[in-house]
Amino acid sequence: MGSFFCFRSLSNLATFCTFISLLLLVGCAKYSDEIQANLTKLTTTKSCSGCNLTGVELVSMDLMGADLTGANLTGANLNRVNLRGADLTGANLTNANLTNATLVKIKFINTDLSHAKLSYANLNQSEIFNVLLVDAHMNSAKIINSKISNSDLTKANLYRTNLTGTKIIKVNFESAVFCKTMMPTGQDDSGCK
Repeated sequence: MGSFFCFRSLSNLATFCTFISLLLLVGCAKYSDEIQANLTKLTTTKSCSGCNLTGVELVSMDLMGADLTGANLTGANLNRVNLRGADLTGANLTNANLTNATLVKIKFINTDLSHAKLSYANLNQSEIFNVLLVDAHMNSAKIINSKISNSDLTKANLYRTNLTGTKIIKVNFESAVFCKTMMPTGQDDSGCK
């Protein structure tokens, strides 16, 4: 009389437990089957060329040397991820969070990083070619001894970004924010207010 649940037989208890287990498994699925399979592939092989990884959480993961060519990482959370030496050629990282990420010696070729958060990221010695960084947040990022060419940084926030030793060729900086930005030619404070 004092118990909250009353099961008349073990089969009723088993049915109830099975129902709760299924509810937990199905109701708590964070990703689609496709994305979950791609995520498993990436974390076990560090290779997921052309994979759909939209919106995945890869916070603080070690993906050093990963092959993510052509991958869709739109809206992915890559905060503090280690992608040192990774290849993201042709990848879509629109609205991705790469804050504090290690992106040293990375290949961003034909990559879309529009509206991405790259604050405090380390992109030293990286190759950035034909990349969209439109409205990217790059404040306090380190892009030292890298090469940026044929890229669009329209409206990018480069507050306190360090570009020392970086070769910059044919880059669109229209309406970009330069304040305490260390350019290859020296500090640029033209956007400070």
